[in-house]
Amino acid sequence: MKKILLLFAIVLLSSCATHTSFNDFYQSNQKESEFSFGMNASFITSFLSDEDYEDIKPLLKKAKHIRILVFSENSEQMNMKFDRFIKRSQFEDVIKIKDNGDKVKIFVLEKGDRIKEVVLEVASDGDLVLLGLKTNLTQKDIDRLLSDNDISFN
Repeated sequence: MKKILLLFAIVLLSSCATHTSFNDFYQSNQKESEFSFGMNASFITSFLSDEDYEDIKPLLKKAKHIRILVFSENSEQMNMKFDRFIKRSQFEDVIKIKDNGDKVKIFVLEKGDRIKEVVLEVASDGDLVLLGLKTNLTQKDIDRLLSDNDISFN
């Protein structure tokens, strides 16, 4: 019985110890950031107004955790490091926006028909903000989120 419990504990701990791609970047660069933050996605609701929560409710239902890194002093160096990370990983860039020197990019990591991670990169006024969200979204979830918020790319 003890062997079975020990085996179960090892399997459980090893499955909890797996890291997502962005989580690896987060862990290795957290000390260089001016601000870092990680939390279970269910706690995000306490920071949102009721209206904002309703807008992203479908996304949060499928989200597991969120990680945020903010770089100011070394933002250019970290931006290059993050770009190298993205090129080496299996993330796909899905949205790029440039406006008055500000830059926003959204990357996704897919496995099968599921979006497992979404990473948002925002570079503005010498600052770099990286936000990683571990998810289990389908294309149908994304379509519903966009249509519920009257967003179209036409």
